[in-house]
Amino acid sequence: MTTRRLILSLAPVLVGLGLMSAAAETRAPVVLELFTSQGCDSCPPADAYLGELAKRPDAIALAFHVDYWDYIGWKDPYALADATKRQRDYGGALGARVIYTPQLVIQGAVHEVGSDRGAVARSIAAALRPTVSVRLKREADALKLEIGAGSGPGEVWLVGYDPKHETKVPRGENAGKTLVEYNIVRGFRRVATWSGAALSLDLPVGELPLGSAYAALLQVPGPGPILGAASLPALAE
Repeated sequence: MTTRRLILSLAPVLVGLGLMSAAAETRAPVVLELFTSQGCDSCPPADAYLGELAKRPDAIALAFHVDYWDYIGWKDPYALADATKRQRDYGGALGARVIYTPQLVIQGAVHEVGSDRGAVARSIAAALRPTVSVRLKREADALKLEIGAGSGPGEVWLVGYDPKHETKVPRGENAGKTLVEYNIVRGFRRVATWSGAALSLDLPVGELPLGSAYAALLQVPGPGPILGAASLPALAE
């Protein structure tokens, strides 16, 4: 048997062993946005699952903590009014009758219960991959964001997040628990609009959202589908 035939014959086995992951690592990432809260007792399983999804090389997983649970005994220290607004905007765009936690929006196009692993996995597999190149890198005093050409219009969002936090919750639905949460969004803002022409931005360090890691999202206004995305890990990672 030739070397080439041997490799081809072993390919299914190698895939099963995770030894042929290079192709997966080069795939454009799917953006996963979990709307969650420390005041919600059904959220910890979804938070844990998001931590697993965050390890995938073909995904950018982000946890947006909403503030509408804060009145039930515990104020989530990571809750953002802007996160609640983003979720409500998605609700209108996706035709959802209600917003809820844990809600996972996949690629800006569909939503699932964030703890429903089967449904989430199927939606990720079926998601349309981004079509526009997005690159994000650190420079001495700024982040450099480069977006390729494509079919616009679009909005460019910069998201700051922390990779992991542990929180002891003394009150509310999760009273007595220590919650471990991943890729918690600390701030985000729209930094540009995109017409379809290639775009290059220098984002000064002093103007960045709070967070130790960053993601850039190119998205159809609405909010609509994600056209492209990139992430930049924390320096300590």
